[in-house]
Amino acid sequence: MPYVSSFTLEPFNENCRIVCDEREHVVLGVSPGNSYFRVSRLADLLRWLCGEFRRVDVVIPDSGLHHTYLALGYSPERAAKKVRGETSVLRNRVLRGWELSGCPQDGNGLYLMSALTARPSYQRLLAHVRSALDADEDLRAVALRMTREALIARGHIAEPSREQLECGLQYLVAELPFFIGSADIFDVPSSVCFYHRPIPLADLIFDYRSRLLPSPRQGYALVSPTELQTDVTAPADDGGRYQRDTKEVGRT
Repeated sequence: MPYVSSFTLEPFNENCRIVCDEREHVVLGVSPGNSYFRVSRLADLLRWLCGEFRRVDVVIPDSGLHHTYLALGYSPERAAKKVRGETSVLRNRVLRGWELSGCPQDGNGLYLMSALTARPSYQRLLAHVRSALDADEDLRAVALRMTREALIARGHIAEPSREQLECGLQYLVAELPFFIGSADIFDVPSSVCFYHRPIPLADLIFDYRSRLLPSPRQGYALVSPTELQTDVTAPADDGGRYQRDTKEVGRT
């Protein structure tokens, strides 16, 4: 299997383009249960990102995922255990990808979201997210629709109840501060978040069609591969731990 050695960022708007061109900082959010983030792909991304940006921080949304399992009917104890297991596998996958990338981790970071949520900057942004979702019906409708798709994909339930949607929505609530202000959260001059396919909420936010306004120091872009090279993969004897593909959820 070939691996991708180069990527292209497609900034959402002109301000995003300016921020992307600065190449100060980038956030790689790694979603649990998403087959896109296999080890070889993470190695490719990290190799490219470390060559392009002054600083790379990887975030695993452990605290957000907890709400997903609560919405699916797990008890708090069972949800916490499930999150710990998935988070451990995903963290090891990122570390293996970083090792394969050949890039040093010095100056860069790997964080669980729960390690960042106490920061005052995150708490300020979180309050803005909640206020915007309460006041903006269109924004809330799109967020609930994405939540519904995620719960159905992950839990194989026919139709989430209103209570399940409200609980599952907290996954997005926890992630959105990074979309609008990761420069503040990580205390850097400017910052870029990206994803590999369009996200309805990002369209609303960065087209300035919602009450949830991104910082001028915040960029958002789509990423796509541009070049194929020789294979670099995780060892064959890893028991499928790093190469396991699971059904992608939440973003279609």
